[in-house]
Amino acid sequence: MRVALSSPIQDVDVISSALGITPQRVGEVQDKIEGIATDHREIKPGDMFLALRGKYRNGCDFVGDALQKGAVAVLSEGAAFPGENYWHFQVKSTEKALLSLAAARRRLSSATVVAISGSTGKTTLKELIASLLSEIGSVQKSEGNFNSNIGLPLSLLGMQEADFFVLEIGINHVGEMEPLSVMLKPDLAVLTNVGTAHIGNFESRDVLLKEKLKIVSGLSEDGILLLGDGIETSSLASLPQRVLTAGMREDADFKLQNQENGSFGIIADLTVGMRTQKGLSWPVPGSIGASLVALGGAVSALLGLSSEQIKNGFARAARVTPRMRMRDIGPIRVIDDSYNASPEAMAASLEALRYLGGENTAALLGDMGELGSFASCLHNAVGECAAKSHISHLFLYGDFAKDMAEGAIQGGMTPHCVFAYAFGQERMLANKILKTLPRGTTLLCKASRKTALERVMRLLGREL
Repeated sequence: MRVALSSPIQDVDVISSALGITPQRVGEVQDKIEGIATDHREIKPGDMFLALRGKYRNGCDFVGDALQKGAVAVLSEGAAFPGENYWHFQVKSTEKALLSLAAARRRLSSATVVAISGSTGKTTLKELIASLLSEIGSVQKSEGNFNSNIGLPLSLLGMQEADFFVLEIGINHVGEMEPLSVMLKPDLAVLTNVGTAHIGNFESRDVLLKEKLKIVSGLSEDGILLLGDGIETSSLASLPQRVLTAGMREDADFKLQNQENGSFGIIADLTVGMRTQKGLSWPVPGSIGASLVALGGAVSALLGLSSEQIKNGFARAARVTPRMRMRDIGPIRVIDDSYNASPEAMAASLEALRYLGGENTAALLGDMGELGSFASCLHNAVGECAAKSHISHLFLYGDFAKDMAEGAIQGGMTPHCVFAYAFGQERMLANKILKTLPRGTTLLCKASRKTALERVMRLLGREL
């Protein structure tokens, strides 16, 4: 992972001040650092090498390689290394030092910061909000899914000055949210939902909810927390920050009304007080589109966009959204939503399939990751949900395929329409899909990224 450092954070003196240490000068050195990389193979001349201590590898083992590739600075927990012409920043914790550097970048910026978190929908909402805000100013956004305790501070360090910073926060464990929020100091924090994604790393959903809500830790006193549907608000009364809600519930501050769903996606109105923004649209129907319309519209209203600017921003984002993309593989129309998955995201995609797929629909579902001891029962529940989604056939793939199959049959799906395959049986699965589905069927493909469902989709094309 590498980013080019933004100009305010390139000077060695600024970095030294941010870390609170004086670096060791080794040989002839320069006072400007071009970028920062966590992988020695990605180092470019003029970069700093961040020698992280990982679970299986210690970055200190690769400092020599980084210096040979042109690194001019090293940030590590170890002592100085053989080599010449570089700065050495020795710290107690490289991860904490990275947060300190990113926090310094935030302090040097006057940008309005929007931070987005939640169990599902973070990346798409980030892209939508960035598109909307580009109607009224310059925008920098975190790239891809750079949202972790390493990726997020790196994203911030690479952001050039702009009117708005839009960043995504992803957490997997207790204790991760607060330092990231404190680092970002968001002016507006958005929590899309809290479901069961990564639940295996938490004792319960309540513990997960409590951790997610720590996104308020870095908010200023006049900062705003915006919540999507399905998040309990009873525990938020003691928060000093302003808490607003957006969605379909009756008491929502930004209320979604007059929804129409179909193969075109969703069209709805968003009402706040006496003002109604009419005809907001998104190409993915159901709860996925509803959440994006509600939260995107709410952020737009809070940050002062006009009705015309909101419609323009939605239209631009819809043209490039990565979700639910359709393509034909021979006689089958595939909806590729295999980027990631959780139980809630599976249910939402199956709901959207009912609108997008026409009369003949089927699903290819794979394993969902990081569910821990809840994995078997949650995969079973997804199978039951699939049985109720009016699909003709269900193809299942991975270690938990049998759990999903059992859930589908328990949910009322005919057993001879449910097919479960383990890892290593990709070709058999692809052949079964092609032999079973009639021409014109729409097939939803969804699984966690680590399941690599694209292997099956590639085989579908090859077999044809």
